[in-house]
Amino acid sequence: MDKPHVFEAADLKRGLQATFERQIGVEDIAAFAALSGDHNPLHVDPEYARTSNYERVIAHGAFQVALASTMAGMYLPGRNVVVGSYHSRFPAPLFVPAAVRVHGEVTNWVASANTGMLRVTVVELGRSTVTADILVSFSLVGSKTQVATIERRAPRTQRSDRPLVVVTGAGGGLGLALVSALEDSYRILALSRSQIPPSLSEFSDIGSLLCDLEAPGWEAALDAATGEEPVYGIVHCAWPGAPKGSLLDADTAGVARQVEFGSLVTIQLARWLAQRAEGEARFVAISTTAASVKPLIGLSAYSLGKATLEHTVKLLAPELARKGITINAVLPSFMHLGMNRNSTDRGVHGETAKVPAGRLCAPDDVATTIRYLLSREAGFATGQLFPLTGGQL
Repeated sequence: MDKPHVFEAADLKRGLQATFERQIGVEDIAAFAALSGDHNPLHVDPEYARTSNYERVIAHGAFQVALASTMAGMYLPGRNVVVGSYHSRFPAPLFVPAAVRVHGEVTNWVASANTGMLRVTVVELGRSTVTADILVSFSLVGSKTQVATIERRAPRTQRSDRPLVVVTGAGGGLGLALVSALEDSYRILALSRSQIPPSLSEFSDIGSLLCDLEAPGWEAALDAATGEEPVYGIVHCAWPGAPKGSLLDADTAGVARQVEFGSLVTIQLARWLAQRAEGEARFVAISTTAASVKPLIGLSAYSLGKATLEHTVKLLAPELARKGITINAVLPSFMHLGMNRNSTDRGVHGETAKVPAGRLCAPDDVATTIRYLLSREAGFATGQLFPLTGGQL
């Protein structure tokens, strides 16, 4: 195949599939070894391979990732694709020579954010065995992307005494409430993946940015929005939904997305803050008591992703402390907003009854905790989780 297929944003949808087959010979593996520099004898030396438990040469795992790249770049989505990441596992060795079928399926596509997930499987036809299962996050070039759309509002006054804080997930219920609560003490750049809430127009000194943290290039867009101004803090509220179901029943791509958002996106934000901060800085992540404290089997992928976020916060703390940056996580219990906004009155009353304090966690409770963690007085508190439980054990 010489020319790639072309799928535009309007063509993509969940469930779209493509397949191709090819023969893999020892000469292909030798060529890959020469290009990559990986001449491990298990891949290129039949005599050595016979002494191993595999008994035959096997293809590099990265060779199969390259097949996923072929699927993404030539078949689905094709010419306009930009790959953000690969998440791979290899359940069985791919013996060479072999005939394989490479199958791709779009498992997620968010048109408004111009991002999606492609699942690629490699099957050795001789044994009907899956040898690679690869998740490919991607976006499209050549279309109007949310990540590059910047809406800046001129500040009422230039007050250099007010540090700049970036709030992610500002389009959600809690994120919007935190922007409102913090804007009197900090200059805010509000980030949202899909839309800027109209209510932000009430605050003429709040900048806003449409930005998908799962799409390539968000760092450049954020740099453009902040200019040369040092960044004091990040309040990280963004999260890619809460898929329902247990881990055994959950979609693999959905679980991977939750875990990657909790880990890789948090790490990338921390790196960006470390580059843009001058002197002390603060990073506050929003997690939930439904993670490490009380995981929910009905939201298992969400609980796992948020627990990953919490461990990432702890592991980043020593590194960031050397740079004068603190990082902590606030863990609200059940709140009647965001993903819980459609809860019935009966459900809300039931959750309230569990709280010894006699009421649910409120945005003000979260904002008060964040205010402290952003303050100069909190310079020694880092790597910590702050559950807001109202006395629940």
